[in-house]
Amino acid sequence: MTEWPDHVPSEWTLAPPAPDPGRHRRQQRRRAIIAWSTAVVAVGLIVLGAVLAPVDEEEETIRLVSPGYAMTSAQYEDLEDGLDEGEFLDRLGQTGLAEAETSERFVALFPPHEEDVTCSYWAISDQAGRVARICFDDDGELIQKLERGVGEEPSGSTV
Repeated sequence: MTEWPDHVPSEWTLAPPAPDPGRHRRQQRRRAIIAWSTAVVAVGLIVLGAVLAPVDEEEETIRLVSPGYAMTSAQYEDLEDGLDEGEFLDRLGQTGLAEAETSERFVALFPPHEEDVTCSYWAISDQAGRVARICFDDDGELIQKLERGVGEEPSGSTV
């Protein structure tokens, strides 16, 4: 029978290799670069998605022309050329959104108007996505009413 020595030589032991601080640092740096790169790419994709996301045009119309700048289609139809601006405001109980305060996107739906005309913009509340432009001359008389939905030609009357 074979006897084991009392002392085990060091080459027979299975001790882990001596730690290498440089190798450990490189591994940690690599892990950090991967984590930060992944985070930056994820944030970039979220921002890109938000920028390129389609906007519901009906929702945008209501948000940009409202609050309070709305009339019904019946109120729009009741407007007659020559109507006094004061009577118009009394009928609706509110003023429209001034052209300077209206999104360029909605102003561009309508043909240009003369310089001495004051126009206001309104959402047609019972017809989703429709906008009206009401214009008065210097004497305060209604001279133009136009209605348009996104992607349509203007309809209405001009004196």
